[in-house]
Amino acid sequence: MNELDALLDALRRFIPSGLRLALATVASVKGSAYRRPGARLLIAETGDTVGNISAGCLEQDLIEKAKAVMMTGKAQLMTYDLRDVAADATWGVGLGCESETLIYVEPFDANQWHHPLELAALAAATGEDAALALVFRAEGRFAGRSGTRLLHTSVTPEAEGDSSGQADWLRHLQDELRSCLAKRRSRQTTFCAEDGRLEAFIEFLPAPFQLTLLGAGDDVIPLARMAAQLGWRVTVADWRPALVTPERFPLAQRLAVAPTVAELPIRATDHVVVMTHHYPSDKSIARQLAEIRPRYVGLLGPRRRTERILSELRDEGATIPNEVVASWHFPVGLDLGAETPAEIATSIVAEILAVTRQRSGTFLRDRVAPIHEPQPASSSDTTV
Repeated sequence: MNELDALLDALRRFIPSGLRLALATVASVKGSAYRRPGARLLIAETGDTVGNISAGCLEQDLIEKAKAVMMTGKAQLMTYDLRDVAADATWGVGLGCESETLIYVEPFDANQWHHPLELAALAAATGEDAALALVFRAEGRFAGRSGTRLLHTSVTPEAEGDSSGQADWLRHLQDELRSCLAKRRSRQTTFCAEDGRLEAFIEFLPAPFQLTLLGAGDDVIPLARMAAQLGWRVTVADWRPALVTPERFPLAQRLAVAPTVAELPIRATDHVVVMTHHYPSDKSIARQLAEIRPRYVGLLGPRRRTERILSELRDEGATIPNEVVASWHFPVGLDLGAETPAEIATSIVAEILAVTRQRSGTFLRDRVAPIHEPQPASSSDTTV
């Protein structure tokens, strides 16, 4: 279950209780912190929480401060500046983190129209990438705009221009949302006017992670389970009905008895791992995947086996561009020395994460750059 699903599930449990709630959202991070902007924490007046915004260091303080937010009904922007060691020790937690984190804490009403979590859920339901703007600081004529959210997806109709009122800041946020969606990166932006200023966090919300596992043997079971626990939408497909069962794959979102890839709704944005252990099937699958070109393709088995499949396909006249094959991963997985099915599943999941996040999969101790890339600001913060 991913974080959003966990928060929505908790919300369904909290609503009947009538408890007051608050939602904390990391709006900005400068320096090194455990969680990045966009992390969320749902807080009940009982002190119960779901989600996290740190490694457990800030949550207790936030719980106490959130009680005031619930009592007053007014949102607050909390600042945790731990970049100075002396200040860290004075604060009383001795975290050792070197960051300044801004956290927007707001009273949460699950009955409000399009509450913050529902907006994220609506974005996920489209199956497409989306971008969400949160205004976390507003001054001057924008003073009442803190907490404003705007959602933009690739299936959202373009908003019509509005020349009245405060259309200047709205147009700026819409432009930032489109840029975030195009570049697939969250960012922070500032809009300045002579009589006001606002700051917003523009969050990139990737489409739900789709993983299709072709094959349903025993070695697929731990991979399906691990992927589902990460919140990925998992499809398991095999031509043998006895293997594709809910008992074997209880966490899979979809089970399919399908002899060919052509019968599955695989898209170019999906991730596919081939684990059939059946040479003729893998040959047919490789031909079809070369046409679909999913974002990630991993094939289990020795390199020479896949190279032989590709050679035979080309001899038979199949068009398989070299650049497509160069993007495939065979043998699938990172070099972890994995032997058991669970270890192999770990290496495959780790490789998919590394490819998706555009990382090398090497030791963090050897990384020269920061673990987290700095959050980019708007390239042209607007002043009018």
